[in-house]
Amino acid sequence: MIRLLLVDDEPMILEDLAFFINKTAHFEQVYTAASGQEAVEIIEQFPIDIVVTDIRMPGMSGLQFCEYVKQKQMDIECILLSGYAEFEYAQQALKTNAAAYLLKPVKKDELLQTILQTAEVLQQRREAAVSNKKAHETLRSHLVHLQASLLLDLLKGKKLTPEKLSEEMEKLNIPFAAGDWAAIMLLRIENRFLEYDERSISLFEFAVVNITEEVLNDHFEVWACKDDSQYLAFLIKMKNSDLLDTPRKKVLEQLIPQLQHYITMYLQGKISVIVSDFEAFPTGMAEVYQKALLLFRRLPGSEQELFLRLWDQPPQTPLRPLQRLHEPPTILQLIETGRWQDAQERLNYIFEELSSNGMDTAEYLSEVFFALSNAYTYVIHMNGLQMADVIEEPYMSGNNVATFRTVKQLRGWAMQVLERIKERVADGGKVTRGSFVLQIHQYIERHLSEDVTLQAISEHVHLHPAYLSVTYKQETGENLSEYIYRYRMEKAAYLLRNSKAKIYEIAAQLGYQYTPYFTKLFKSYYDVSPQEYRGMSNRE
Repeated sequence: MIRLLLVDDEPMILEDLAFFINKTAHFEQVYTAASGQEAVEIIEQFPIDIVVTDIRMPGMSGLQFCEYVKQKQMDIECILLSGYAEFEYAQQALKTNAAAYLLKPVKKDELLQTILQTAEVLQQRREAAVSNKKAHETLRSHLVHLQASLLLDLLKGKKLTPEKLSEEMEKLNIPFAAGDWAAIMLLRIENRFLEYDERSISLFEFAVVNITEEVLNDHFEVWACKDDSQYLAFLIKMKNSDLLDTPRKKVLEQLIPQLQHYITMYLQGKISVIVSDFEAFPTGMAEVYQKALLLFRRLPGSEQELFLRLWDQPPQTPLRPLQRLHEPPTILQLIETGRWQDAQERLNYIFEELSSNGMDTAEYLSEVFFALSNAYTYVIHMNGLQMADVIEEPYMSGNNVATFRTVKQLRGWAMQVLERIKERVADGGKVTRGSFVLQIHQYIERHLSEDVTLQAISEHVHLHPAYLSVTYKQETGENLSEYIYRYRMEKAAYLLRNSKAKIYEIAAQLGYQYTPYFTKLFKSYYDVSPQEYRGMSNRE
């Protein structure tokens, strides 16, 4: 709606005009003023869209009033009325960017039509301005996204010719060029924000990027993106050529603790930072980024607010395997036989190990995620189902390992999906196998070093050996002897990897009293002897 101001020093004319407009048109508000100065007071107090003013008035004239509006850059359209047809008034009216210039006496209908036409033009201009503003905001948003996408491509090793790279950088207004000395900085979001939903984390990350740019802005150009591992990655180069004699690393090392301090102070959050040495851009950037990424993936999540310099890191020691994840019976074996309570306890056992002794790293989270995903997927497909049949939202959010930033998140997902599989598959599904299969497997696990022959097992479950053998094959698709052999070999491999027991001791634990026979069976299964297998595992 339009807010109109009528200005005239003749009260009768002003009152008559206001009455006519209020009666014949629908404006949000019609104000009146008896002088230019009074009109100024009104436009400074109330939002006005259109002013209709006489040119000749005592004190401030209509032309002076329009000039005042122009100088103040107010979004107001002026319509000038004058009883003088001299060209000089029309000229001055044009200089003030007046919307219209009408000669007195003017017909009221003509004036109203002019006001309505001016209102339409004003509305169109404002809509165009809003549209342009939105277009600029969209362009800026897309520009930031495109800049981040290009940086991520370069960090992941995408090759561009110098000409193409220069063209892309110029097009996206990126203040970097080939040959610039640049460093890579990785930031890991930590503490309470990791418990939030992804949208809240994204807002926090947006704030972190802004604070980082503010802290580094006096000395460095900053180019940012978010990588596939959920870390914030920055390319940094020193701004002023006259500062190149100042050690770049020294300046950066002084600013990063300030950055961590401001993140804590303003966002009540924590970040860990890894920074590289300065290298010639873009040569070697992908390699440096990979080194920083691998270092982050090995850092425990429980160790927070770290500041690590990539150039002074000691050589990395080989990772030790997660024992509880691969210890027989595995999660897959427990689910296959419908041992849901045992499977849940095994998950608790696995995550206890993952939460202890600095094992809560991104690398170990990935190992657990992929192992559980493979087991869950196998069981679902084994029962003739698709993933979507069993794992519904929000459980499907775990289809990307990078989703899990903490042990707590991964544990919650693993438990939820296990429960979903149990609900969807357990009632009458193949996974149930019958109680006797469960009893058989439990007996084998407890008596592996003793007598696990078909006769001993049949006596335990009170079934005829022939019936037990046929039924087990029907239920599992595998001969009982094949299962015992496979279980023994998997248990042997686990013990060779994770214990210092001698070969003959391991053979005895698995029920083989004659060690050479055990060695022969093991080599037949794995194509290497137990000694060779242990040696290969130690080298890894």
